[in-house]
Amino acid sequence: IQPYLEGWLDRGEVYPASLHLRALAAGVPTAGLSRDVQSRYPAEIVPEGGFDAFHELIMLDEIAASGPGGQLGQMGINSMALPPVLFAGSKQVQDMVVEDVIAGRKNISLAISEPSVGSDVASIRATAVRDGDFYLVNGQKKWITGGHMADFLTLAVRTGGAGAKGISLLLVDNKSAGIDVRKMPTQFDTCHGTTFITLDNVKVPAGNLIGEEGKGFKYLMINFNHERLVIAVAACRFSRTCYAESLKYAVRRKTFGKALAEHQMIRWKLAEMLRLVEALQDSNERVAFQYKEAVPDERMGSQCALLKVMASKTF
Repeated sequence: IQPYLEGWLDRGEVYPASLHLRALAAGVPTAGLSRDVQSRYPAEIVPEGGFDAFHELIMLDEIAASGPGGQLGQMGINSMALPPVLFAGSKQVQDMVVEDVIAGRKNISLAISEPSVGSDVASIRATAVRDGDFYLVNGQKKWITGGHMADFLTLAVRTGGAGAKGISLLLVDNKSAGIDVRKMPTQFDTCHGTTFITLDNVKVPAGNLIGEEGKGFKYLMINFNHERLVIAVAACRFSRTCYAESLKYAVRRKTFGKALAEHQMIRWKLAEMLRLVEALQDSNERVAFQYKEAVPDERMGSQCALLKVMASKTF
């Protein structure tokens, strides 16, 4: 990744499909998936016994170390969008997408955020109205990672009344009539594949419902737990890199006849940076251990929410 990252960013190119395929061949995206799914991969990709959460932590950290681009999201988007299908979807829904995604033949993106709804997931406005054997879906989704390369969407829609209990998830063919996917320019990483998706009377088979109607918010909250670990690991590596570069500069740069690193205030700032980085690292490992020990998802929510706060305060 490192030799090519600057060029991709400078030219605003979409990350090449070969990056995703080579990562898949190395088993990179599989580390965040369940052992049951990992077992479907050949032995040369996933070793006997599979990967656990600490393997994933190391993998995420190394990818983040390659630079602050969106390559982490690009290679990991399937591991964010596929889990709701795996833990809540019917066999029919799983058969539509799982084998193709884990084999690298197709991709899936998670479509939740909207122009007026970001963190407040319970307020999404995109609707899915039942019409015989179909849902008619209308609305907009914004900031959708990898939407330009997605064959499927794990789509959050409102099938009921206001609030969290009115939300459901649908598996949607991203090539369906009525779907318009537009690439969004972003401030830093224009090749991350961030997209704006418009859905205009899109017909989705009723059998594509993921889990039960009205349970979508619960499924998303479970899914967010793992996403927050991914974000926190990346934030920790980015922060550690900032600290390392700051330390090198402070040793090299001289003011008032001595290195910056010899000034008490600068030493205090460097120490404070490192304190936050190591505290976040410890928190990441603690959450990874709980995943490794299969702590129920319902008990992981508070830990992962605190992890998100710690990551944002550090980076």
